[in-house]
Amino acid sequence: MIYFYSRKKLNTTILTTIFFIAGFFLIPETAIGQTKEKPSFVRSIKFVREVPSIASQIQNGTFTTPDKSIEPQEINPKRRQANQVVPGKGLPKNGDPLIKEQKDKTESKSFDLEPINVFEANTSNFTPSDPTGAVGPNHYVAAWNAGFKIFDKAGNELAPEASLGSLFADNNAGDPIVLYDAPADRFIITQFENEDESTDKNEFVNGLNIAICQGSDPVNDGWYIYTAGFETGAFPDYPKYSVWRDGYYITSNIRLSGGEATGNAIFVMEREKMLQGLTDVGFIGFPLPTLQTNGFYSPQFFNISSPDAPTTGGATVVYYQDDSWSGVAEDHLKLWTVAVDWTTPANSSISQPDVIPVTDFNGVFDGGSFSNLPQPSGPDIDAMQGTVMNQAQFRKFDDHNSAVFNFVVNVAPIGEEQAGIRWYELRQTADGQPWSIFQEGTYVSPTGNNAFAASMVMDGSGNIGMGYTTVSKNQPVTINFTGRYDNDTAGEMSIPEALIATSTGVSSSERYADYTHLTVDPSDEETFWFITEYFNTRRKDLVSVFRLAVDEANDVQVIAIDNPQDGALTDSEAITLTIRNAGNSTQTAIPVSYTLNGVTVNETFTGNLAFNETGTYTFAQTADLSTIGQEYEITASTHLNGDEDTSNDAMTVIVQNLWQNDIGVSSIDTPQSDSGLGSAVSISVTVTNYGQDAQNNFPIYYSINGGEQVIEIYNRTIAAQTSETFTFSITEDFSEIGSYEIVAGTNLNGDSDPANDEVSKTVTNNYCQPVSNCEDFGDGVTLLTLEGTLVTPACSSTGYSADLDTTFNLNVQKDSYMGTLQMGYQNSGYVIFIDFNNNGGFEASELVSSGTVQTADTDAVFTVDLPDNVELGTYRMRIRGNDNNEDGDLNDACGTLAYGRTNDYSVRIFNSLSVEENIFPDSELVVLEPEKNQFQISLSTNTTTEKMAVTVYSILGQKLAENWIENEYGSYVYDLDMSYASSGVYIVRLGNGDGGLSKKIIVK
Repeated sequence: MIYFYSRKKLNTTILTTIFFIAGFFLIPETAIGQTKEKPSFVRSIKFVREVPSIASQIQNGTFTTPDKSIEPQEINPKRRQANQVVPGKGLPKNGDPLIKEQKDKTESKSFDLEPINVFEANTSNFTPSDPTGAVGPNHYVAAWNAGFKIFDKAGNELAPEASLGSLFADNNAGDPIVLYDAPADRFIITQFENEDESTDKNEFVNGLNIAICQGSDPVNDGWYIYTAGFETGAFPDYPKYSVWRDGYYITSNIRLSGGEATGNAIFVMEREKMLQGLTDVGFIGFPLPTLQTNGFYSPQFFNISSPDAPTTGGATVVYYQDDSWSGVAEDHLKLWTVAVDWTTPANSSISQPDVIPVTDFNGVFDGGSFSNLPQPSGPDIDAMQGTVMNQAQFRKFDDHNSAVFNFVVNVAPIGEEQAGIRWYELRQTADGQPWSIFQEGTYVSPTGNNAFAASMVMDGSGNIGMGYTTVSKNQPVTINFTGRYDNDTAGEMSIPEALIATSTGVSSSERYADYTHLTVDPSDEETFWFITEYFNTRRKDLVSVFRLAVDEANDVQVIAIDNPQDGALTDSEAITLTIRNAGNSTQTAIPVSYTLNGVTVNETFTGNLAFNETGTYTFAQTADLSTIGQEYEITASTHLNGDEDTSNDAMTVIVQNLWQNDIGVSSIDTPQSDSGLGSAVSISVTVTNYGQDAQNNFPIYYSINGGEQVIEIYNRTIAAQTSETFTFSITEDFSEIGSYEIVAGTNLNGDSDPANDEVSKTVTNNYCQPVSNCEDFGDGVTLLTLEGTLVTPACSSTGYSADLDTTFNLNVQKDSYMGTLQMGYQNSGYVIFIDFNNNGGFEASELVSSGTVQTADTDAVFTVDLPDNVELGTYRMRIRGNDNNEDGDLNDACGTLAYGRTNDYSVRIFNSLSVEENIFPDSELVVLEPEKNQFQISLSTNTTTEKMAVTVYSILGQKLAENWIENEYGSYVYDLDMSYASSGVYIVRLGNGDGGLSKKIIVK
């Protein structure tokens, strides 16, 4: 049996109380004293049982595998409410300040890494799959919702996939976490405690289960199972586990009591007794003093990632505090220390937090809601904001201790969104000493795609590996890794983005992974094992293995030819290159050379280079590059004796001694091929100065379809070796369907190279009209109803018809739109596109509905989901249907179908905030402004007592913040702080998906 739980938010009753008292007013951070808090509870766990090894279960026939016959479904449904965000509050406003530094440091790197091994570990029936895994000396144990599997170090299965119930007495509640306790050489598997089957109410037993392998072999050794007694008082949502020297430490998104985490927020299990399978195991709960949350919260304890454990000092838990949240004045980290006394557990304590200032970051997406990052199609994926990602990893060195961790941030300027990864290395001088930031960085994908869902760990040499996910509206979920070497500049991820795998499909849910997990192999202290989630037809868990450490002792490479550059060159140009030691042996007296015009110059770099160090060298022999207009090919090489990888020894560049006067049009930028281009379209081009001298006041022209040239004067100055955009003042008529050949160029007097003056481009104004056969058997969509509009899609002789006078009206305030349709033939598929960008085509990201109908002429229900922040307006909607048994790609909006039809209609996206269904017919939404830009929102009603959302929109309908509140004594009351928002008109709405009431407010 599968049990379903919710990944819940902070108790909204508590939030209501907080907001009623303080609203969105900023609560300053007070001075934090040295007082410590005692445990919120102390217990002793009496019950433990033993379960035979996996090998024994297979042999005696008691082994159970997960039920793969069940239909894919969501497990632990996400019922989290939106984060507690103050509109307009928080810094930075203009993008993450650490991004440019990261880009500048990595753009010159020329070395690349590839994964050692990649394999699919599981096909998931659950959304999300919650992938987790850990590597030991001889095994890799991976787990996911409902199951786990054990592999050897080559990625081979050592046993079939096991049900979590094979350890936990038929409990498959989910959210497993796999740990490798390196100091003890034991594997650990955890999950939620099961539902209480003693009642008919499917109530939670709010607790945790944990299985500890009795030896080092998870296949052939038995397990100690603790399934009763670790009750947490409230549901321990989104648990994170860590190994420390004196306990197993747990955090979770648990309901809190009061305005701060003064109840059971974190937990400790008595590790030493559990490793022996003893009873009377201590279990202690603690608060997190002065914690400010954003609704959902997920701290992390530092986890020992190597066999070398600290000998003293308490366990540290870390969480970040975002100044976009209510009650947080500045971005910072908070670190608490838990000191456990297992002899007298009541003497255990948790410290007040150490507050560590950080470089500003913005951890908020979509006003705090949880559908954030676009895919090529389907819903936006949850960025997992509010989470210190799994795990925060600790490692002990001879002269210091390090801990690394990360969380997702929005790196784009205000009003835009791009996910990046803020990461930290903290250090302490010795066990138990204070922590401080050694380095911090923000990693962004060089592709410009969203980067998130990261997991990181440090190897035995101090190198940091990081696995992560990228996604965008043009790229499906893609798995990558990066990293840095110990001697890299602080804050730099020097390893260029390395591809692990790209999805062939998309997620049908906003839920993604929840956990990802990177661990380092204790047998060599340098091989990383990463598990995460991607989409290959189905939702799958993917394991990858990679290493930053190098095998070669002797390997020197050229990574840049720094000089010369394109320009005015002479007959005595210096040749300068940068070399890097890519081997693990220090090198000196490195032979280097450059080759020009078939002549090779050999010299010697005499400096010392340790691994990963770089050095520049300028050759004593200069080069003659004095012929104007000439291109020169220069190859620079290293010639280290015994070099073990000669593939990276050489680099070639082409430099040009530029003409003095050389300018041209390098591209025609607008118009682009589109539909409805209009009768007054501007023509814009990019002008490039290829020469040595700045230019101005030269003729620039275009012509269309061989017609008369339109000539204007470029009356600005364009510097040498730069490009600028020029828009002609004359507009042109492109409204007629068809193709247009545009030629554009420059007429600079005395131009030295006319070959690059002119370019051409074909622009088409048309929607494609795909061909198919719907006449023989009546294939395709034959009847469709959506939002009260009924259509009977026509069947033409070509299989394509357009009826743009028929318009479907969709209210942007609804989450989804339900309709019915009929197919003209059995086992047929349908797709619906909306051309949101009005570019005359239908991209994968514009697919709003799809499905299969088994029976002809029978109503089938479908839904249409609009992307977030869709602009209001009228668009073309394309409906396609075909026989699934015949040829044709239904998802190719322009593709031919053997049997089917394609029909175009209009769809109007509108906003009816003021006229939506009123679910409070006898009530009035009251908005008061007791102080400037401080608003009290209230509504009294006896109609309902359900939770309602207070949502703030811009006047254009953009959602800025959303917070859920409870009905208290027949009223909804909410204090809204808009003092950080820009002046203007906003809309405040109280309601849910069924309807609500809205009013305008003015921020001064």
